[in-house]
Amino acid sequence: MIDPSLGGLCRRLAVDCEYREPLPTKKDKTMVHILDALTRLENKFDNLSMVTGSSPEGSTPAVRTTSAASSSMSAIRSPQMKSPPQGESRPQTQDYPSHLQQPYQHLTVPHKIMLWPSIYIHLLNSGISSASDLQYILQEGTHWFIRREMAKHPEPLPSNIGLPCFAINAGPPEHGRAANVAFPTLTIQQIQEFSDAYFNTFNVLHPILNRETFMNFIVARLLREGYGDGDAGSVLALMVFALGKVAVEGVLHRPVSVINGQPSGFRGGTINEPPGLELFNEARRRHGFVMTQCTLENVQINLLQATYYEATARHLDFWRSTVAASMACQVLVRCQPIDWSSTEGDLIKRAYWTCVLSEDLYHLDLDLPQTGIHTMEDEVPLPYFHEAQEHQQEQQSGRNSMSDTSNFGSNTNEERNSHFQYHFLAMIALRRLIARIHNVIHECERAMQSEPLWRGANSSFQESGSSKGTQAHQDLAATTAQAAGESFDDYGGPPVAVIREMVRQLDSWRALLPRPLQWSDNDKFEFPATDPMTRRPNEPLFSIDQGPIPIGHRYNLDVVTAQLRTRFYYARFMMYRPFVYKALHFPELMTPDDCNCCALAVKSVCLWPLAMAPPKNKKRLVPHMFAWTQSFMGILLILRMTTANECLSRIIDETNVVGRKEIESTMEIMLDWMRDVKQLDGIAEWAWGILEPLYNLQPEVQ
Repeated sequence: MIDPSLGGLCRRLAVDCEYREPLPTKKDKTMVHILDALTRLENKFDNLSMVTGSSPEGSTPAVRTTSAASSSMSAIRSPQMKSPPQGESRPQTQDYPSHLQQPYQHLTVPHKIMLWPSIYIHLLNSGISSASDLQYILQEGTHWFIRREMAKHPEPLPSNIGLPCFAINAGPPEHGRAANVAFPTLTIQQIQEFSDAYFNTFNVLHPILNRETFMNFIVARLLREGYGDGDAGSVLALMVFALGKVAVEGVLHRPVSVINGQPSGFRGGTINEPPGLELFNEARRRHGFVMTQCTLENVQINLLQATYYEATARHLDFWRSTVAASMACQVLVRCQPIDWSSTEGDLIKRAYWTCVLSEDLYHLDLDLPQTGIHTMEDEVPLPYFHEAQEHQQEQQSGRNSMSDTSNFGSNTNEERNSHFQYHFLAMIALRRLIARIHNVIHECERAMQSEPLWRGANSSFQESGSSKGTQAHQDLAATTAQAAGESFDDYGGPPVAVIREMVRQLDSWRALLPRPLQWSDNDKFEFPATDPMTRRPNEPLFSIDQGPIPIGHRYNLDVVTAQLRTRFYYARFMMYRPFVYKALHFPELMTPDDCNCCALAVKSVCLWPLAMAPPKNKKRLVPHMFAWTQSFMGILLILRMTTANECLSRIIDETNVVGRKEIESTMEIMLDWMRDVKQLDGIAEWAWGILEPLYNLQPEVQ
C-alpha cells in the first residue's frame, strides 16, 4: 500500500513509502497467521528451481516469474538433472523418423497422455475405430478437442422460456425507457429459498457476494421498485436466483437420465433445459444493457453467468463469460482508485482471485488463451473477509450481531461457520503451486524431448496438411512396440531434485492449512474436523456408492472438501507423472526410487473424493467440471496400462504402494463419471469412444 502523503526520510530520498496492511484487532489473529503462511509459501514457490530458464514458445506456462526469480533459479540449476544415473548407459537404438522427433508443444498436459508413444501404439493395436482420430489430434493439438465441444453445443440455451411479468410504477415515467416489472410467480418465499441455496453452495466455493449486502440492499430494493432495464442489481439478483434453483434441484430432483440402472449425476431439468433457465433468461434479457460496464457489479454478473454455464456443462460459454469478467476486472483494478481495506475493496479482491482461479484451469486444461489477469497478482492483495472477522470478534467478546436476526437474510451466522474464507485462501495458495508444476513439466518435456516426440504447431508438419498427418499416423502405427522404449541421447529422466522440492512444498501447504481444513492420507474420506456436532459416527463423508437417497450437506461441505482434497492429489500426481512416462518408455533405466515414485503417481490418482459420492451425484454443483473430465481421460489410459504394460504392472505388484483393488475401484468411478458426463460434454463423448472398447464395457441400456 503506497501512502505518498507521509514523507520524512522517504521524501528526502525520493522513494515511495510502503506500509503493510493494517492488522486486525488483538482479539483475532487467525487471518494474519493464514496470510503470513501463504506469503511464506509463495516466496518458497518463487525460489523453486527449474530445469531451464525460460518456457518454450507454444507451451502453456501458467505464471510468469520475475527476472529476479529467474536469475535465482539459473544460479541454483543443477546440470545433474539432465544426466542419467551414474554408471548406466543409454541403449543405442535407432531413432524415430526425423519428422517425428521435434518436441510437440501445443497440447495441454492432460491431452498429451494419449499421444505418449506407448499409449498411442497400444490404442492403435487395440483396433479401436476412434483411435484413427489420433492422427488429427497429433496434427492439430488441443484445438481439435475444442471443435468437439463446439459441435456438441451448436446453439445457445433455449430463449423461449421465461417468467410472466407485469409493469409497475416505481417513480415518474422516463421517456423511451421501459417500466420496471414484477414477476408474480417469483414469490418472496422462493426468493429467500433460492438466495439461501446460492449462498450455501456456489458462494461458499467462490465467495464473490456478501449475503447481507445482497439481501438488505439489492433484494429489498427490487421488492419495492421492481426489476428494470439498465439496472445491474436486477441482473445480479436474477443470476443468483437461477443458481439457487440449480443448487436446490441439482441435489434433490430427478436425474436427467438413467443408464444401466445408474441415475445420472445431473439432476433437475433436462439435458437441454437446465433448472433455473427461466430465471437465467430474464437475467440474460437485461444483461445487454450493462454488459460493457467495467464495474464490480459487472464482474460479479459475468462470474455468475459463467457459473451457470458450467453447471450445464457448456464449457465454451463458461470461458467466454469468464473472459468478460477478467477483462472488466483488469480495467477496474488498473483504472479506478480502490481502498483495499474497505468492504467493496475486499469484494474486488475476491472477484479478482476468482477470475484467476478459473482462467488458470481453462488455460492449462483446454489451452484457451489467457487475458493477462494473472500478471496483476502482485498488485491485488489476498481477501480479508471482513464479515468473517467481525463475526469472530463478536464471538470472542460474547456479543451477537442483532442485524443477523433482524434483517432479511437470517443465515449469515451459519454462512460464517462454513469456513468459506479458509477454503478460498487455500485454493489460491494451491493454485500457484499447481501452475508451477505445469510449468516445470513443460520445461522438462522440452529439455528431454520426451513427450510426445513429434513437431509442434509452428513446424512444417502443421503446414503440410492432412497428408503429412496421415503419413505420421501410418509411420507410427507401423512401428513396433519396441519404439516406445527407444532412448534419445539427451534423455536424462525426470528432474528428481526439482520433484522432491515440489513434493516438500505441497506437503508444507497441507500442513499449514487451518485446523478445520486439515486431513491426512489415511482419513481423506472422512469429515473435516470443523465441528464435532457435524461428524456422523462410523460413516465417512465420501464413499463409492451412497445409495438411492440424495444427500445434501450444509454449506456444500462435501463438494468444497472434495475440491480441496482432490486438487491436492491432482498436484501430487502431476509431480510424479514423469516417472510413469519413464516406466512406459525407458523401463531399462528404472531405479528402485523411480519405481517407488511411479507407484506413488498411480496411488495419487486413486479414489479421488470428487469422483465419489455425494459429489458425483450433484455434478451441477461441481466447480470447473471440464478440468476434471480432461484429467479423468488421461488417468484412465494410465490405469489401463497398469495391466497392459509389463514394466508398469510389475511396479504395481512389487512396490506394494497401491493395491489392485484400489485401482479397479478408481477405474469404476471414473468410467461412471465419463459415461454420465458424455451426455453433455463433447470431449467426453469422443473420449468414450476410446474408453468403452478399451475397457470392454457392455453396451448401455437406458
